[in-house]
Amino acid sequence: MKKWISACMVLALTAAATDSLYIETKADSEEVRILFTHDLRDHIEQVKTLDEQNAVVYSGGYEYLSTALDEYRTEQTVLLDAGNFSAGTMYASLNSTKAPDLSLMSQMGYDAVSVGLDDFTYGAGKFGEMLSAAGSHPALVLANVSAGSDSEANGFKQGWTAAEGSAYTMIECGEYQIGVFGLCDPDEAYGEGAPITITDPLAAASVASAALKKEGADYIICLYSTDEDNYEELCNAAEINLIIAGGNHKAEQKYRKQGNTLIVSSDPYGTSFGVLDIEPSTKNVKNYEIVPVSSSLYGADGSITEAIRGYQSEINDSVMRRFSLNQDPIFRAGYSLTTFGRINSGKGFAEAADLLTDSMIEAYNAPESDEAKPVSIITEGMVTGTILQGNVSANDLFSMAYKGMGTDGIPGYNLVHVYMRGDDLLALCEMDLILHDDNSPEKFHFGRMYYEYSMNRPVTNRVIDVYTEEADGYYIAATGDRLYPVITTVDILQSIERMKEESKVSAECNVYDETGRPVSDFEVMTMRSGDGAAIKLWSAISSYAAHFERGKDGIDDLPDTYKTARKQRTKTSSLNLIKLFKHANQATFDLYAKSVAIPVGVLIGLNILVWLINLKKKKETNA
Repeated sequence: MKKWISACMVLALTAAATDSLYIETKADSEEVRILFTHDLRDHIEQVKTLDEQNAVVYSGGYEYLSTALDEYRTEQTVLLDAGNFSAGTMYASLNSTKAPDLSLMSQMGYDAVSVGLDDFTYGAGKFGEMLSAAGSHPALVLANVSAGSDSEANGFKQGWTAAEGSAYTMIECGEYQIGVFGLCDPDEAYGEGAPITITDPLAAASVASAALKKEGADYIICLYSTDEDNYEELCNAAEINLIIAGGNHKAEQKYRKQGNTLIVSSDPYGTSFGVLDIEPSTKNVKNYEIVPVSSSLYGADGSITEAIRGYQSEINDSVMRRFSLNQDPIFRAGYSLTTFGRINSGKGFAEAADLLTDSMIEAYNAPESDEAKPVSIITEGMVTGTILQGNVSANDLFSMAYKGMGTDGIPGYNLVHVYMRGDDLLALCEMDLILHDDNSPEKFHFGRMYYEYSMNRPVTNRVIDVYTEEADGYYIAATGDRLYPVITTVDILQSIERMKEESKVSAECNVYDETGRPVSDFEVMTMRSGDGAAIKLWSAISSYAAHFERGKDGIDDLPDTYKTARKQRTKTSSLNLIKLFKHANQATFDLYAKSVAIPVGVLIGLNILVWLINLKKKKETNA
């Protein structure tokens, strides 16, 4: 009997132990690991960045990112990206034919990818071509986009349909259903009348989250490409468990809660990725970390490396040779053109802009008939990167100015040369001052030119003078009727009429050819190299580098000229009459007339009042 009782106790204890083991195993299986990236920006190869001590560090690279992601995978893992993945380096030149980012992300095992505004850098139609070219790709999600009916919109719709793009997707992970939808911030460039419209994210989120809930999602994730810092409205509008926020966010903003919603971020360019362990049933977070990626930490994934080499070969054939470039260094920078602090403040690319505008001028083959030295004009938003210490490759140059698309189908703004009179330059600067504050990406950045203004003048006539370079480092005021060669882009020239209307500047701002005849077809003024290839904003730097002093090892060295950014606008508070009235229009004369008339009128009125009072007193005395 005792033996039988002992045996039962052993069985009971064994059963209890087994049940305990089962419960522990089940608890483990309830955890879902979410791996995420955002703002990869086409940085398929390693990227150079600055650390807090301004030392250059190499990090990222898809071949190392792939290995790192594999090390962090569990049996229940979801891999996501929050958008802005397809524009930023020379690999974007293959988007319409190979879609390298999407193909490599598929190879790395991404489950779903959202879309950011920068993915439309080359237009909605080109984005559609990329989607059509992507043979294998993750699920594509974006809930707040609608397309129009023009050819570019149709190109987007065809690609979106071919890629089976959707507002949301459901990912099966073990016994759980993980619902994922995408959002990106609205932008005026994608408003009413544009080929695609970015609609209200709050309304789209409400619809998408409700649909996912109805379809049985255990956990709802929003992939949101945004620089937004306050998510209260979004969290109130939709039932969301997790927001993976793309864009640039400070360290303290990379993990926070808004009500019941968790908001997380990582770092751009694939230099790190986020790891989040959650229990979908309880919504509890078990672990969160940001994992850095570099070749010093992880080995290369051989299959990704092989694919990258294939893309490099195609870039050499389709782009590099066209601009007489190869994989050799273009030049060497003995210093970085900016600092860690300035890059992170969003104001760190002024020296790079100086290098670009100088390169544009050097690319211009001036005829003997030119009356003046050339100037160049870009917007600060056209500068998308900078130069860091070390050898500089063609891909580095491309990353400095990757936006825009020429008529040749190759990414990058085509340069054009036109002429403007001194008065036209003055009006252009007036419009720039009125419409663009110092932090605006649309603010003009000039090469060999700057302007002076005074806030003591009326709002549409504050520019006192425009100064252009007459000799090396020597600037003089522009002459009103003199023709100045201007190197710029079609986009800037096309924006003049819009700027004139918005600024309400009355002065004329015209564009001419070398004979002084007005020009309206700016494409015919495209600058070309000897073999007929259009000169790009980014490609002009490579030929400019040939003027640098050559180092002992045969590599050209960047001169020290670009250690300090040049002035673009100079504000004066002087009450000097010349500065107050130079290039004055009727508004200025009216302002100063009122300024004089009012106190004079008051003074006359006071004198009359005193005279009347004295007259009254005199009459009273006589009476």
